[in-house]
Amino acid sequence: MISKYFFWTSVLIVNILLFSSCLNSSDNNIEYPSDPQIYTVSLSSKADTAGLLAGVTFTIDQVNGRIFNKEPLPYLFHVDSIILNINSSNTYYPFSRIQLRLGQPDSTYFWNGSDSIPLPRLQKITTTAADGVTDKDYDFQLNIYQEDPYIIYWDKIAGNWLTPPVESQRTIAHNNQFFTYYRSGTEMKAVSTPASDGKNWSAVDRLSGMPHTLRLSSLITFGSAVYALDAPTGWVYRSSDGATWNAVSTVYDVKALYGELPFATPGNILLAVNHDGKLKFAQTDVNFSEIILMNDMPDNMPVTDFSAIKVESASSYATKFIFLSGGITSTNTSNNDIWVLQEDEGIVKYILSKRPEEGALQGSSLFFYDDKPYLITLSAGKNLLMYSENYGLNWVKAGENQAFPSDFTGRTTASVITDTDNNIWIFGGISSSNTQLTDIWKGRLNKFASN
Repeated sequence: MISKYFFWTSVLIVNILLFSSCLNSSDNNIEYPSDPQIYTVSLSSKADTAGLLAGVTFTIDQVNGRIFNKEPLPYLFHVDSIILNINSSNTYYPFSRIQLRLGQPDSTYFWNGSDSIPLPRLQKITTTAADGVTDKDYDFQLNIYQEDPYIIYWDKIAGNWLTPPVESQRTIAHNNQFFTYYRSGTEMKAVSTPASDGKNWSAVDRLSGMPHTLRLSSLITFGSAVYALDAPTGWVYRSSDGATWNAVSTVYDVKALYGELPFATPGNILLAVNHDGKLKFAQTDVNFSEIILMNDMPDNMPVTDFSAIKVESASSYATKFIFLSGGITSTNTSNNDIWVLQEDEGIVKYILSKRPEEGALQGSSLFFYDDKPYLITLSAGKNLLMYSENYGLNWVKAGENQAFPSDFTGRTTASVITDTDNNIWIFGGISSSNTQLTDIWKGRLNKFASN
């Protein structure tokens, strides 16, 4: 009887020992991850009532050990403390410890993962992998604009860059140069300067083939050429170098050049043409070798002396339009609207933008800048700068931080060009006293100043 109990007791002890041995063996053989890298970072704060921190995208430079936001937070943004959220590559085996280094005054401590952190003092984050051995340091930098990024600083570049008399003028950008064409008496003249300069202009001595009656307001650049319409004949003229001009044969009478047509086949220009006594939209290639008729145009759309821009958003594929403002319609009436045009499967669709509450649209100038359309209008002898955050649905007046300086003469029909360095160039125009202005201004948003 004793031997029977002794046998089963021995079996039980052996099994317990074996089971314990298995447990210890399993625990000792676990290979904990040795990756100390941070893969995601986010911040939050109750003091951030506008929710700006939630929209911050952090760049994690694993090679150089840096965490920073490329797009700075707005000027004057400040919160005292934040909740930090960081994650490793393994959700089952997170960091074994996280060490924070603060500045002013300097201190270092192990963070428990939940306590708030004084954001202005955070300088370095050191993570230790789940293996408890492998460390990695990250310098932390939260970028905040130290100056108002939306100030536009305006500078007068030149005072008299055209030789009088000047009856009408138009400036374009072509082949990395600015060209100003102007009618002087019975002659058509032109001057040019490198687009990187804008101050030192030279006469285009070999200007040829450009008729004196060319409608300067119709000048457009597209691809490798410049185009314009002759007022009396309606012929299209083309130049590849800005100096030598030639008439282009067209199968239809062209009434307007609206510029590049977004969404269409690359290389197409939107036109207004006369077909059987009715105006139609049409598109053509750079050589005007074929004009493709589209839908009928509304009678109240401008065909002369309008301002036009191509709007193509860098952040939205579908945001591709042509905007038109001011100008004269085919029935010789003033256009006091802003038109938004978009091509859709061979049809040009159009809507009217809500009119700005201030300023006249006649003689206004459109330009596309900082991924939004801008508009220069004239009100009580002074120019107003307007912009639209929603691509023309409505317009708001720019703040005082973007206003034109006091010595900026009020004007209409100015030529406005934006360049690849995020500069805004304003060339000439017509003053309130109906005189041609021959000054050049340049402006740029402060947020592009370091680019």
